[in-house]
Amino acid sequence: MGSTKGRTKKREPAFNIADLDPDDLPVNPQIDKLVSAYIDALGGLVDLQARHSVPGAAVMVRQDNKVVHVKCYGFANLETKEKIKPTTVFELGSLSKQFTALAALCVLEEAELELPISKFFRSFPRYADKIKVKDLIHHTSGLPDYAALHVASRGIEVDWYKEAMQTPDDWYPQMENRIEREVTNKDAQRWIASQKLLPHKPGFKFDYSNSGYVLLAQVVERKTGKRLADVLRELLFEPLGMEDTYMFDEARTFPENARQLVNHAKCYNRVKGQGFVPVGYTPLNFIYGDGNVHSTILDMARWEVQLHRLDYATMCSREPGKNYAELKRFRDLIWSPVKVHNKQVNYGAGWNLLRERDTGRVEENGRKVTRKYESSAEFHRGEWLGWRSYIARATRGVVREDESIDPQTWQTLGIVVLSNIEQLNPCDVAQDISRVYWGPLKKDNIMNRFNCG
Repeated sequence: MGSTKGRTKKREPAFNIADLDPDDLPVNPQIDKLVSAYIDALGGLVDLQARHSVPGAAVMVRQDNKVVHVKCYGFANLETKEKIKPTTVFELGSLSKQFTALAALCVLEEAELELPISKFFRSFPRYADKIKVKDLIHHTSGLPDYAALHVASRGIEVDWYKEAMQTPDDWYPQMENRIEREVTNKDAQRWIASQKLLPHKPGFKFDYSNSGYVLLAQVVERKTGKRLADVLRELLFEPLGMEDTYMFDEARTFPENARQLVNHAKCYNRVKGQGFVPVGYTPLNFIYGDGNVHSTILDMARWEVQLHRLDYATMCSREPGKNYAELKRFRDLIWSPVKVHNKQVNYGAGWNLLRERDTGRVEENGRKVTRKYESSAEFHRGEWLGWRSYIARATRGVVREDESIDPQTWQTLGIVVLSNIEQLNPCDVAQDISRVYWGPLKKDNIMNRFNCG
């Protein structure tokens, strides 16, 4: 890992994200050229007339303690020709899970994570006695998929999602004229509870579960007596200055000129013979917990920087404290893998996890020496309709003889990509960005191990 050569470099002061001027954002020319190439390639998917009017993306990059790139590309609305801006609102899809999970960690005591979900859901069959709250967080609950249950009950057609991806619609983020016939989390909870048997034993294996996060949202609401959208706003979004971030549910309404409406992008899918089609409606658009957080690239920059600092007190609106043991405990709850039947599950609280150790040769005091390196990464993708998003964070450093990381070699990288077009793979974009800073080799750059397929 040759880039750790400068072992005595000074640490930069913590970057204040509030200092970002939306009219004068930092731009790295290499990153700008790289992302622009992805957006230009989208133009090759349509006819010549529409080639320079395509949906796009917003990108943020943090290197160590400094935000080094924030820029927007393409159009938020092809019909009005409004471009994507730093204040443009995107739906995050499954990136929402990290907020749902953190809300649960904020409002529940650690012992309550071990409680069976039958303590919160009295109407569930006996198997709820064996599913713990932490199983919902780590996707080890064994619960059936709520959307598949709705299909099986003939509540929606088998090809409901495919149809939505090909049908023009621009409802976001209001559905007042449809509210009488749309399903909600209570419906999803009822479908799940109607199943007398599980596909497999609870706590037996990792099985990515949107149903688990829908129920986790309900756990938070039953614990607090508030809607999850309000819990997130009070505990996370407002304290962190994420003014344009919110969770959408059937209780959300906005004035006609609200920023949530005015600044919200449309999302698009390229449909053969039609070009880029705005898509937005499905019968499940009110479901939340597994998705449905909406945000901007500036707010997600605030979020990523806050994760870098991991200020537990601010994030949970609790009494300020600098106790390292408390901070480490909270960090471990978010980003530690769990054991399931002696097998490691590399999924934390709404985050996929990677941990690696390797060895390499570096130059120190004029001679080559062998050093052990540790790398870690936390990442997640989000997909819903034409929305595509990705967040990736990584650290690396030299392992000392006492197995601790040498702070003088510690490096970090954070990347967020938000997009409103189905044909853009934000994982590919994030991975290419990481190579600008940490190179193309897997031994140097753990982000090269992401599966972007």
